[in-house]
Amino acid sequence: MPVGGKRRVIIVASALTLLGATLALLAYTEPVPARFWFALAVTASIASAIVFLSLRLLFSSILTFALVALVCLCSLEKKAVMNMAFHSYDLFFYLNAATIEFIWEDYRSYLIGAVGSLAAALVGAVLAWRFDRLRLSRLTSGLALIVAVMAAAALQPNATAQGGAFRMFVDDGSYVSAFYLSWSDTWRTLARGQLVEAAAQTALPDFAGAAVCVPRSKPPHIVLIHQESLVPPSLFPQLQYDHTLDRFFLSDDDQLHRLRVETYGGGSWVTEFALLTGISTKAFGDMRMFVQVLMNGRLKDTLPQSLENCGYRTLMLFPMSNGFVSLDRFYKSIGFERILDRAAQGAPTTKERDRFYFQNMLREMDQHFKSSNQPLFVYVQTMASHGPYSSAYMPDENVPGGGPGTSPDMSEFLRREAMAQRDGDFFMDELKRRFPDERIVVVRYGDHQPSATYDLIDRTWGDDSPDIGEGGKPGPYVTYYSMLGHNYPLPPLPAFDPLDIAYLGTVMLEVAGLPLSDAQRERKRLMVACHGRYFGCEPRSDILAFHRRLINSGLVEAQ
Repeated sequence: MPVGGKRRVIIVASALTLLGATLALLAYTEPVPARFWFALAVTASIASAIVFLSLRLLFSSILTFALVALVCLCSLEKKAVMNMAFHSYDLFFYLNAATIEFIWEDYRSYLIGAVGSLAAALVGAVLAWRFDRLRLSRLTSGLALIVAVMAAAALQPNATAQGGAFRMFVDDGSYVSAFYLSWSDTWRTLARGQLVEAAAQTALPDFAGAAVCVPRSKPPHIVLIHQESLVPPSLFPQLQYDHTLDRFFLSDDDQLHRLRVETYGGGSWVTEFALLTGISTKAFGDMRMFVQVLMNGRLKDTLPQSLENCGYRTLMLFPMSNGFVSLDRFYKSIGFERILDRAAQGAPTTKERDRFYFQNMLREMDQHFKSSNQPLFVYVQTMASHGPYSSAYMPDENVPGGGPGTSPDMSEFLRREAMAQRDGDFFMDELKRRFPDERIVVVRYGDHQPSATYDLIDRTWGDDSPDIGEGGKPGPYVTYYSMLGHNYPLPPLPAFDPLDIAYLGTVMLEVAGLPLSDAQRERKRLMVACHGRYFGCEPRSDILAFHRRLINSGLVEAQ
């Protein structure tokens, strides 16, 4: 059907306006020239492909603008919540009922914004499809597609050189280019699984299989507490706060033991993985945020499996629903015999006070001690200190926040730390009261810093961020771990400051007096030789050779 002159003008003008807005958005969010030109070329390829398939200019322009705008929106929302860039694999990782339920409860405005924007884009596309009767040449659009794809391919190496193929932590925009550059990782992962970075070969022998563990005496029970988002405020000298909080972060030796983790502001599962498996998530490159899903059923000789081999019963208390980012299957695959999720614990929300989870744990411990002589390993995750910090958590709770001049978010975070201290003291008191004759080791650790520390840290993002940066500011990846004994004197803890999270499981096994497997002994040797560094070990080839031996020994399935 012929298109009238007026309608033709409206269609062309509207399309050019949308394409101009797309260009402006890319220019605004892509400050690095090499990445801007790459993002522009990929966006032009997408627009040309849509035109080639639909022959509609306005329809294609709306979809192109919507794609770029939605990527920017999702990137900004993910950065606000987790300080991380939007990755294409997120489209697969977060799309399950349990995860969406969590986002709805804690980050409802972000979810509504994303869904609302997507709905508006779809409505606009449908209307454009019906209104746009102008047909373009398939030959012209095909040639444009070829040129744009060739330009994107030529520009990709230079774009990758400017900050890496995918920038997990972005502080200068580059949202769209980061999303585009993550496609290759997602494609490889969906096609054949993600490889663990390892040496191509090694002359070192394979590790022996895990022998039957026979402790010299009945080992202590172990309680491992994931202290959500907690970081010692003493790391930030400029903060004004109640310093009675400092003792909460000390071990039995009255020392603060700093821990180097691998994520900031969110992504707790990254820390969990390194702790429970003894393998740095950095070995998985840009896919490390999805490592539990990728490595489900592919690991042996993990911390829970080692404890199980030594006769422990393994129990986990999980604050989310079992299906949250598919973590329950991973936890079971690495040796947790029983997992109590949100429903099993009777939790009204995903963010209950720490004392709620501790009371559930104490009840489970009491039942176990009455019915079994097995040592118990129980892993509990807390959630009260999780962001956002824009509103008071349990506002009737009278606890100190920050002093004068403290930002509202930090003051709220300090309130939650004070509540965590109260609940931690409650737990230790109840442990001693209820189980006066049991020997127990309690291990606490901070999985990552909260977003509230953003203005207090050295913002040198990346794997090589310093532990202490300019002006004495701590790096973003420093938290803490503490170990406390009940009827169990602790041996000296490692003096490495900080200790990398991947070694903490081996330290726990040693503290409990348990025999180490062949692979765990090598991990301990590396900890000493590398002065507490894992992926930052020099020479790095020692860690890559260790990974190759794990693969060759069948302890890690590489792909």
